[in-house]
Amino acid sequence: MRKFYEKEDVIAAIERRSTKNVIPLALHKFWGVGLPEKYANLAETANKYPDDILLAFYNAPGEHVSTNSNPSYRWGYKDYTGSKTYSIGMSHVLLPNWEELDDFLRDFPNCDEEGIFDNVKPMIEQAHKENRYVAGMWWKLFHERFWSIRGMENLMFDYYDEMDNLKLLGQKLLEFYKGIVDRFEKLGVDAIFTSDDLGHQKGPMMSPEIFKELYLPLYKDFVSYVHSKKMHVFLHSCGDNTLLMPYLIEAGIDVFHPVQKGCMDFKETADKFGGKITFLAGMDVQHILPNGTTNDVRREVRSMVEIFKRPNGGLLLAAGNGIMPDTPLENIDAMLDEMTKCGE
Repeated sequence: MRKFYEKEDVIAAIERRSTKNVIPLALHKFWGVGLPEKYANLAETANKYPDDILLAFYNAPGEHVSTNSNPSYRWGYKDYTGSKTYSIGMSHVLLPNWEELDDFLRDFPNCDEEGIFDNVKPMIEQAHKENRYVAGMWWKLFHERFWSIRGMENLMFDYYDEMDNLKLLGQKLLEFYKGIVDRFEKLGVDAIFTSDDLGHQKGPMMSPEIFKELYLPLYKDFVSYVHSKKMHVFLHSCGDNTLLMPYLIEAGIDVFHPVQKGCMDFKETADKFGGKITFLAGMDVQHILPNGTTNDVRREVRSMVEIFKRPNGGLLLAAGNGIMPDTPLENIDAMLDEMTKCGE
C-alpha cells in the first residue's frame, strides 16, 4: 500500500515551495454513479492508493428537502409539490419568482445548525493524529448555488435583468459560508474545497464582464476570509474556464480542479497560468480513461505531470470528474498506479 504524504509536504506542493518530488493525490478515487456497484473489488483497488488530502463533507443543507430533522435546513422555503423541475426531473426551481425573495431569505438555512459536523469530527481527529492534510468540503458555491435556486434558464436572464437581486442573494450566501468556514476552522482543517461549474464545453457560462461584476467581488471576499483563517481554497469547476482564470487567480484561489481535457488546452493553460495557481489536474474521464488502453492511460498521466509540474511543486493529481461504470477496472488501476509512480 502507498503511504500518504504528510501535511507539511502537501502544503509545500500547494504553495509551490516544495524541495521534493511530491505530487499529492486527491479526488483520484472520484467514483461516478454506478461504478462501485459494477466492481465488487473496487474497494480493494482503492485501498492501495490512499488520499493525501482527507475530504471532509459536512452535512450541507438539502435542496427542497432538509437533510436532517429540521424542516428548514434546506435551501428551499416552501412546499414544492407539483412545481417545475429540471436536471432529469431531480431538481426543483427553489425561487421561481423574485417577488418571493423576502420569504426565501427569512427561511434561509442556519450555519449554526446543530449536528451538521458530527459526521466529520471523528475523521478529522484521526487525520490530525496521522498528520494528514484535511479539506473541509461542500459542493456549489455561488454560480452553481444560484442556478440551483433559480434554475439555469432563469439565471441566464437574471444576469441581465436581476443583477441587484443576485448581488443581494450572493451576500446572504457569503454570510452563510463564512459561518461554515468558522466551524471548519474550529475543527482544525487546512483548506476549504468547494465547486462552481463556471464553464461549458466551449467557454464560460457567463461573459467575463458578468463574472467580473457579480462573482469576482464574492470570490475575493470568500477567499480572503478563508485565507484569514490560515487555510487554502480549492475550487472545482468543469468546462472551459480559460477566460475566467485571470479572475480566479486575482481572487486568490490556491488550487484549481480539473482543467478539463477537451475543453481547456493543457499546455496553454500551464504555460499561461502555471506558477500563479496550483493545479489539481484531472485525468480525462470522458475519453482516455474509459476508451484507451492501459498504456494510453499511463502515457496521459505522465504527460499531465510533464506539462503541469513546476520545479517547486504546483501540481496535484485527480480524476477529472466522477469515473463512469463503462471504465475498465484495469484502466482505473493503471491511472492510480502511474499517479503514484510520478511522485517520490
